[in-house]
Amino acid sequence: MGTRVVTAGALSMVVALGAAAPADAAKRRPKPSCSAKGSETVARGSGVRVFTLPGKGDVVQRLYGCVAANGRKQLLTESSDDQYVTSSGFGDVRLSGRYVAWHSSATDVSCKADCPAGYDATSESVIVHDLVRRRTARRAVVATYTARSLVLTQRGAVAWLSGDKLLAADRRGTRVLDTGTIAPSSVRAEISIVSWLRDGVERFARLD
Repeated sequence: MGTRVVTAGALSMVVALGAAAPADAAKRRPKPSCSAKGSETVARGSGVRVFTLPGKGDVVQRLYGCVAANGRKQLLTESSDDQYVTSSGFGDVRLSGRYVAWHSSATDVSCKADCPAGYDATSESVIVHDLVRRRTARRAVVATYTARSLVLTQRGAVAWLSGDKLLAADRRGTRVLDTGTIAPSSVRAEISIVSWLRDGVERFARLD
């Protein structure tokens, strides 16, 4: 049997073809995307998108968050209504950096006539989700919530109005920042600072 001789030119061609195959495969691989058919953008930031999609059955709408670098869509919460005894909803969605915050409510009157005295059928909370770590950063249960008052800092801290009280939730827990006549539109957040107007006077607080 004769010896097969591989010339330098043939060897170079084999190496080139081997290198081209992974490169071609990489070109064919779709890039990560946060797009979703039928979705509606709620908030968009640097490399992140928060959007809604219609639900099915009792689920009315779903809220998603997505980091563009990997295109992985995260279900954050949903609104629902069984047209009978239970319903849930979300609103005032805020985005700051890698954090998403929203107000959540849930109503359950399944106990009907057997509900105990003083039973509150609706529970409310403020939730913060970390899109990068893919987990809930904090959750604060609230007695009452003033619509359109929620603000979110770049560190994932939140502040909101509950009647005449301005509340905050950060690494130190949930606490009262101020009490008085405070307009929801005056509550603002920038980096780690929350500001608001009480009786026309501007006030500030740093959240951790």
